[in-house]
Amino acid sequence: MWKVLGVETPIIAAGDVWISRMSELSSRKKDAPKFRELLSKANIRYYFDTIREVHVFYVRFPSDVEMSDLEFFRDFIVKLEKSSKIPVVEYEGESQTHTTIISSDEEQDDHVGRNNWWELGEDEVRKYAF
Repeated sequence: MWKVLGVETPIIAAGDVWISRMSELSSRKKDAPKFRELLSKANIRYYFDTIREVHVFYVRFPSDVEMSDLEFFRDFIVKLEKSSKIPVVEYEGESQTHTTIISSDEEQDDHVGRNNWWELGEDEVRKYAF
């Protein structure tokens, strides 16, 4: 059976379990309120990279979140994972490789420019040229 931070779970629910366990593990830390506030702002997704065999927790923040807050969040997660002394993801007692990606970058849709090239000026068309 799969476990995320010590809690048995179907792998499809790993992201939700990760969020709840991070919140629980942070309860005794002094910066827990700031961490929980940032955690509530984040859009968190879990997926398994089958090519590299890595479990990925993708944490996306709104673009207005400061870099110092992202660094705080990263450092806090590292502290929680080390202090828990249990694998973040494990399968049948064996620790699995995982990573956490933290981002606040705004995605840009290149297809809008490519698909509407006739409406753009010549300089804008060059920007999307292959």
